[in-house]
Amino acid sequence: MALTGLIKKLFGGEQALKEQQTDDSAGRAGIGQLKREFAEHPTKGLTPARLYQILEAAEQGDLKAQSELFEDMEEKDAQIGSDLAKRRQLAAELEWQIVPPDNATAAEKRAADQAAEVFAGLEVEDLILDMGSGLGHGWANLELAWQRDGALRYIEQPILRPHSWFQLHPDDQNTLTLRDQSATGAELWPLGWVQHRHRARPGYVARTGLHRMLAWPYLFQNYALGDLAQLLEIYGLPARVGKFPHNATPQEKATLLKAVVSLGKDAAGIIPEGMTIDYLEAAGKGASADIYKVMMDWCERAKAKVILGGTLTSGTGEGTNTNALGNVHERGQASLIRSDVRQYAGSIRQYILWPMAALNYGIDSPNRAPRFYLDIGETEDVKMLSETLPVLADRGMRIPMWWVHEKSGIPQATEQDEVLQPAASQDPFAMLRARAVPGRRGLAALRTQGQAPGPVEMLGDAAASAAQPEMLAWLERIEAMLDSASSLEQFRELLLASYSELPTDGFAQALGDALEAAQAAGRFDIEQLADDAEGSA
Repeated sequence: MALTGLIKKLFGGEQALKEQQTDDSAGRAGIGQLKREFAEHPTKGLTPARLYQILEAAEQGDLKAQSELFEDMEEKDAQIGSDLAKRRQLAAELEWQIVPPDNATAAEKRAADQAAEVFAGLEVEDLILDMGSGLGHGWANLELAWQRDGALRYIEQPILRPHSWFQLHPDDQNTLTLRDQSATGAELWPLGWVQHRHRARPGYVARTGLHRMLAWPYLFQNYALGDLAQLLEIYGLPARVGKFPHNATPQEKATLLKAVVSLGKDAAGIIPEGMTIDYLEAAGKGASADIYKVMMDWCERAKAKVILGGTLTSGTGEGTNTNALGNVHERGQASLIRSDVRQYAGSIRQYILWPMAALNYGIDSPNRAPRFYLDIGETEDVKMLSETLPVLADRGMRIPMWWVHEKSGIPQATEQDEVLQPAASQDPFAMLRARAVPGRRGLAALRTQGQAPGPVEMLGDAAASAAQPEMLAWLERIEAMLDSASSLEQFRELLLASYSELPTDGFAQALGDALEAAQAAGRFDIEQLADDAEGSA
């Protein structure tokens, strides 16, 4: 099948390979104006009634006001902004990897290599951060720009487009279209977008974002904060009441009101004769800021729970901050990050890796496309593995090496890599070889300790040196039997059958010479002791 036919069959069109859908030069009516729009900032003067209208309109397809509201919330509320930034950053800072599918063909391996090369030239952290905006909104659309290198097609850095540019299709609440002043909006071009849907909570597109849950705590906290500011503004000032005669004119009443107000900030003012000003109990006396702080603290904790799954990883704990509770909250946060990472990887594979693999290598199934991973560090304690795995292996459990590498987080070395060497050889004959080396237990050991070798050590070294060729011949034959045996039982039979054939003449000669030398050395020691005894007598 020709490439054009394959593109049309798999994706429905190829226009996005030539230009971007939002390009001003394309001359598409209604879309070019999106780049000239300014946000209306719906949070200014926000009331419960207005918030309800914004959320309801979004469910009916008009996402503009809701998207701008969510942007304002993240910008104006330090708690929402910092906690969302933390959750996005925890995923963006992870190491990424692109691998071919299981049992990959040659073409699938080449597709994975090309994708890894393309991603090495991208700002992958920025890509994850942009897709992370879907946490609050429930979705994020990033526009793609395609380039060519000979016959190969590849993408440049995806660009996050403002959420306010999109609307819901009136006939499908799960379909997003570009606002182009039409009733349905313009359908998004195939191959032109990364249409990330983030399932932070279930529901239709307009209701899946975390900001839907955060909007009400945001509003309530703003009310509490405004009331607290008003209290602080008048706290400690005496209440002032002006009294005017029954026959006072409107002008005289206005003059009295002006004097009452000016006394609060200037401590000076004039009033007509016959009017009085009484000072009552200081404003705010008996009032407390605690009631507003309680509301604000509740809102802070509610927002932390929505975004991070708990309060102890955002500094909004309730005075019971123990290490155990902190670990529980951190594990809850880690589970959220794992979910985010898998959703990012799924969108990248569907909208970037599979199209590149299909266009360049004819891979027509998304299941055979390269896979994108973010390393979330799900490894076990290496010390625990080193202590438990040998015990399990001794009991007959068959443990694959790839699983050990995966759980320990230690990569598997290639043929070109230098590897660490074990401190002690695992060769079952290493001890025998070491003992056959001349002087290992005699001269070398004594030199290490700073002592001079005696006759016993020198005799032992001489005997070991004489027996070494015979011992090495034994080891070579035993190793050959071990290599040819398919089981320990077969090795035992081979060893017993060859026992009588092992050469012993040289070893016996060396042992006999050593015994004669030892006997002579013993006689020499006895005679020396006798001479010393006579001399002392």
